[in-house]
Amino acid sequence: MTPPIYLAHGAGAGHQSDFLIQLRQSLLNASSISVSPITFDYMSQQEATGKRRPPPQFKTLVTEYESRILSETACIVSGKSMGGRVAAQLSKHEQVKAIVCYGFPFYPPRKPEKHRLSFLENIEKPCLILQGTRDPLGNLDWVRQQELPENVEIHWVEGADHDFKVLKKYNKNQTDVIEEIAKITTEWLQTKQILSSL
Repeated sequence: MTPPIYLAHGAGAGHQSDFLIQLRQSLLNASSISVSPITFDYMSQQEATGKRRPPPQFKTLVTEYESRILSETACIVSGKSMGGRVAAQLSKHEQVKAIVCYGFPFYPPRKPEKHRLSFLENIEKPCLILQGTRDPLGNLDWVRQQELPENVEIHWVEGADHDFKVLKKYNKNQTDVIEEIAKITTEWLQTKQILSSL
């Protein structure tokens, strides 16, 4: 049985964003894997009221994500930006077989000295980070200078920013990029035997 993918949103936009809608569909098209969206409580309230809310303490988000996967015997956890940072904290759970992060927020904008590398230090499972070379929260030059755990792999998307939008000179739109990262995700999971061995 193929394990499901759980997908958490970023700090500012929930699962109604065009990016996450397209990503869920592209993952389904590429792999036929079921994708279960994780919406944190603060975002549910924001969507219900129309009033922006900041995320709660980080450990609260981790607990929320954990509660959604405890009944699974095997699953893949993933997330966009902040959601990926939360997913990366779940590797100690036996049912988590792999982690996929779409645009990992290595540091706040223009503040690499306040990096978040510690969130990747104790990962116990295979982890794939899909990152744009123009991502202001972790660009190519800075990330390549860092030492990451051996089980953390990065696939660079040429010309993409944090939302995987690319400049016109690359002759591809965001939909093309989303389809590309969905295909890369599927191929990586197959390479790691996450899809074929369970």
